[in-house]
Amino acid sequence: MPRLVDHERRRAELLAAAWRVVRARGVEGTTTRAIADEAGCSLSVLAHFLGGKDDILVAAQKAVYDRIVERAFQIGKNLDGLAGLRAALEAVLPIDEERAADAHVNVAFAGAALSHPRLAESRRRSHQEIRGHLRNCLREARELDELRTEVDDEAVIDDFIILVEGSTLLSLVDGWAEEGRAERLSRLATTFVDQLRVDQLRR
Repeated sequence: MPRLVDHERRRAELLAAAWRVVRARGVEGTTTRAIADEAGCSLSVLAHFLGGKDDILVAAQKAVYDRIVERAFQIGKNLDGLAGLRAALEAVLPIDEERAADAHVNVAFAGAALSHPRLAESRRRSHQEIRGHLRNCLREARELDELRTEVDDEAVIDDFIILVEGSTLLSLVDGWAEEGRAERLSRLATTFVDQLRVDQLRR
């Protein structure tokens, strides 16, 4: 009797194998054969679950973003407003091994997106989803009377993305602040959120 395969679980396992290969080889060095070997499956099985190489790369990149967003919700699930925004920063900055691994893969995909239109479009869609989550945090913060009146939500979201992408690149590619990196990145996250907060003496 043939085994029943949990399609979503198997697909997630294959995407995890793709992440590991991308992290080790970069996007340009990633092949379907290398992913299949890493996953311990045949090329036909890989194609059945994920399609061709371009399909796999786009799916793997989106899955990394989905993991990051899910982590943000787990960290900030009982937090509102600026606390939720701070949790979102905690979720994406490379302050521990798991987050650094995701960030490493994300940096590899970012470089590849410059010459890969499907990856670039996928990144834009994911960024729009992330921007929606951040808008919700800022809306809640405003309802809680936490934000300074002059705060421009879209500018804050732009700065959030620049902070994350820039500090990730410096940390992982240039070795910036390798010693004590987690503490330094946590301080950056706290400073970023605190500059948005209304002066407590005026509340």
